[in-house]
Amino acid sequence: MKTRSQKIIDGVLGDNSRPTDNSLRAKALRRAMAGKTPRTLTPWEWEEWYAANGEKVDFSSKDKE
Repeated sequence: MKTRSQKIIDGVLGDNSRPTDNSLRAKALRRAMAGKTPRTLTPWEWEEWYAANGEKVDFSSKDKE
């Protein structure tokens, strides 16, 4: 239950927005669901990501003779 002061403040500010979840878990979920390129992955995870997204990757060594 809100106090009288909280009701007055809410009336003045007109805060009609929905509450948002700003936890790290929620932010990670939003990033994962956005479909953008990941920021940090291990080398093995990058291989899997490129394979799943159909991007051609050359894993051959440039030092071959």
